[in-house]
Amino acid sequence: MRIGIVTEFACGLSWWKRLADEGNEVKVWSKNREHKFVGEGIVNNSGTFWDLLYWVRAGHPSMMLFDSSGLGDLAEEARSRGVVVVCGGKFMDRLEKDRGFGFSVAEAIGCKLPPYEDFNSFEECLAFAREMTEDIPVYFKSDRFLDSDATHGSTSQEELVEYLEYIVRTYGSHGKCMLQEKIDGIPLSTSRWWNGREWVGPITYTLEHKKFLAGDVGPSTGCSLNAVWFSYSEEAQVIQRTGWPNLEGLLRQKQAPPGLYDINSLVTPTGECYFLEWTPRLGYDSEMTSGRLIPKLGRFLYAVATGGEVPRCSDDLAYAIRLGVPPYPWEHSKKTDNKSCVGTFISGPGVGDLWSGEFIAYQVRQGNPLLEMACAEGIVGLVYEQGQGLSKMHEKALKFASKKLNVPGLLYRTDGDKVLLEDAKKLRAAGVTVHKDLFS
Repeated sequence: MRIGIVTEFACGLSWWKRLADEGNEVKVWSKNREHKFVGEGIVNNSGTFWDLLYWVRAGHPSMMLFDSSGLGDLAEEARSRGVVVVCGGKFMDRLEKDRGFGFSVAEAIGCKLPPYEDFNSFEECLAFAREMTEDIPVYFKSDRFLDSDATHGSTSQEELVEYLEYIVRTYGSHGKCMLQEKIDGIPLSTSRWWNGREWVGPITYTLEHKKFLAGDVGPSTGCSLNAVWFSYSEEAQVIQRTGWPNLEGLLRQKQAPPGLYDINSLVTPTGECYFLEWTPRLGYDSEMTSGRLIPKLGRFLYAVATGGEVPRCSDDLAYAIRLGVPPYPWEHSKKTDNKSCVGTFISGPGVGDLWSGEFIAYQVRQGNPLLEMACAEGIVGLVYEQGQGLSKMHEKALKFASKKLNVPGLLYRTDGDKVLLEDAKKLRAAGVTVHKDLFS
């Protein structure tokens, strides 16, 4: 099969390489020029989207995978030209990037929403904050990308005003946003694959921590560590309480494109489930982690895109810790910056084929002779373990990162076993069934 990959995040190299290793022809086009060297010497790159589209259309069978959000117009263009596409579309983009619209969809399918206020600009949000008379813990969430931390929590009116004044000074007033009342609980993501007509394959459950440093300190990254597992049961409490039973009809009504739809929710100590946000795309790091539980990735994705039968997936627990090098987690670095990490080497006996062992590659390329960083953001990849108790997997992951990888300045969290076990205990106490291996 001929598979064209369209990306903006350029963190899906392990999937690109795996699809090629499965015997498919693979080409990649990245929208962001700072990412154009990711995968160089490992997979084939396309100069433009239109070159990639022409190349895919000339193949049979063929497919395009959009692994990032914000590229819905191109996905719709490909579909209009008869190309099989999985993930990517205007509806998916709006669901994630327009928080107000996303909340309205969640409300329509019966999700419980935390109290919130929507704003058309940062200045409008700041004016509202200045008029607040109570110290209510809230989260500020922006539709606009703000460096590495577009979600910020404040515990008092004074603290919120100080933060919003900084946002306006730094980024100007333009940007839709919301204030969302903080609810105490454990974040738990549930996602499902949609083939354009119905759900297919397993339900994915993800526990993750986004904060950069151990103890949940520092800026929020895309993900710092995560545990993922699959289930084929639709009876779970969290599925019933987060609107999934009603979403299928809405997606048909909206003619939602095939792909992955994720509901990020918060489970309270009493078992209530509050909607937080949508992630209607590949999740980083959840899909790079859960993807290892799928036996034939190319076959699986093509079946999702065309309505075919998807292969059954593993019921193992999967665990991953994100690896970075400075200036990570700062996400606006460029190759021309002084002390850029581009060219930093990656070696060690465990590197392997970049997807099937303990190392899952992200923003790297083939150097001479070693692998090296291809992007100044500094996201190296993941250390991955599967199929054992969490404590054993964590021990092996740290041993791999510290003993088998040789990467100057390597960064990673070291407390995944503790924080995820604590999450699992709280979820179980709230009546939510989680994977048994989280407790061993």
